[in-house]
Amino acid sequence: MSAVTAQALREELEALARAALDTDDLAERTTYLRDAAYLALDLGDAPQAMTHALACLDAARRTADLALQARAHMTIALVMGDVHDDVGAATHFREAEGLARSARDARGVAATNVNAAHYDQERGHFASSVLRLLTLRRSPYAAALEHDEQGKGLDQVFHVNFVRGAASALLGLGVDAELRASLEARRDEMNAQLQESAAALRRLHRREVPLTNSRWLTDVLESLLIHARLTGDPPLARQLADEWVQLAGDWNVTAQLGRALLGRAELRAQLGEWPEVRVDAARAAELFGDDHPSRALSARQLLARAFAAQGEWRAAFEVQQALSAQAERIYRAFMQQSARLRIIERQAIEAEVRAAAFAEAALRDPLTGIPNRAGALRRLDQLVRAARRGRPCAVALLDIDHFKSVNDRFGHAAGDEALRRVAATVTRSIREVDQLARYGGEEFLLLLDGLTLPEARRACRRVGQLITEIDWEDVAPGLRVTASIGLAALRPGLDREVILREADAAMYAAKAAGRNTVRLSVTSG
Repeated sequence: MSAVTAQALREELEALARAALDTDDLAERTTYLRDAAYLALDLGDAPQAMTHALACLDAARRTADLALQARAHMTIALVMGDVHDDVGAATHFREAEGLARSARDARGVAATNVNAAHYDQERGHFASSVLRLLTLRRSPYAAALEHDEQGKGLDQVFHVNFVRGAASALLGLGVDAELRASLEARRDEMNAQLQESAAALRRLHRREVPLTNSRWLTDVLESLLIHARLTGDPPLARQLADEWVQLAGDWNVTAQLGRALLGRAELRAQLGEWPEVRVDAARAAELFGDDHPSRALSARQLLARAFAAQGEWRAAFEVQQALSAQAERIYRAFMQQSARLRIIERQAIEAEVRAAAFAEAALRDPLTGIPNRAGALRRLDQLVRAARRGRPCAVALLDIDHFKSVNDRFGHAAGDEALRRVAATVTRSIREVDQLARYGGEEFLLLLDGLTLPEARRACRRVGQLITEIDWEDVAPGLRVTASIGLAALRPGLDREVILREADAAMYAAKAAGRNTVRLSVTSG
């Protein structure tokens, strides 16, 4: 198992950030950025985690892959949860699950619920996390836990979260009256799953089954420690707590060591070992500082309890006073950090809006304002897929007749205005689901969605007639514009190049027939 240290995590984080910049594959970039966000969280750097998470979402959206977008939203939810932005976290978790369901991504739905359960536990809502995981276990998405084809260890994370949540709930932590009744109604189911998950964690701890991610070993130890506290096995609980502290110390990741010390202090408080509680709780509070506010406060509260349990009331009172002062500092720090994250989020949104505007502009013809060739081909690909499912669609190539003579006789300004007016006239005459694009020069591509060939031919004849009726007196008296139109039906099994060749051949047939007419492709007709 490779060593985990703060320095190693920072080096891995830098490598992931470089890899994200170096790759042109958006799916790969999404994965690198997501992993970078998680590493930044492990290092306690929420602003950097948010920066990577938002960049991850931007890359995912550019792929149009809903499953990737779901995972990106889940990453942002975990970052927001880390800084106690409960509303933001809940919003992104809902978005993640909705996208995963839309993508029919069973693993995505399962992963979202497993991570949301972890988020619940970080808030001390152990009962709600257990109910969420039990519901997942009974759903069709549970198969993603049993058959993790991507080898990401989702089943291992599920077992870690379930043992931690169920054992904590059964110890009476984070359970209100309403949830207690819900848990009681599912007690047999919960106990059976707890037994199964605890056994799975013991196998991981004994190395009988390899851990997918070596950093999860601290989570395995924490969950097994809480389970040992529940089952009343102090020797095993002490052994697990000491191993956890030793491992976190070896890793030299401040937040991990503070968490391990706090976990051991809570065990020692349960056993009434108050002098030892004082040592661990004080060290944990020092390590957490203001970077991990909720855990720092928990450590100081435990320290105050230890002083009180030993009759040192003045010391307990002084700790409580320090708690109040620390709570105020933490609140200010939290507000400042939240503001920083909101600035990062707003900047990312503004950049995304600009990028979307640039992307839209890149798909439009600057002269006529309608889609250009690239935009038309993107839409044509969609119609090709629709045709494979049996939807009637048609493609027409429209060429302005004798356009060179328009430029030669009336000037290029008149030619440009002819292109603009033809584009505007045809665009107004077609349905919203159809699309006219400038294909190149004086050629236009007309995409007709949901029309049979006879319906498409009638639509093209109407378009041709409207073009002949355009008034040009204010542009160039004597100017007259007509168009030759070639029409082809989209059929299952044909790619876009074949369809375009058929429409092009039909357009030349229209020119050969005297222009200002509509002709069908030989195959379509």
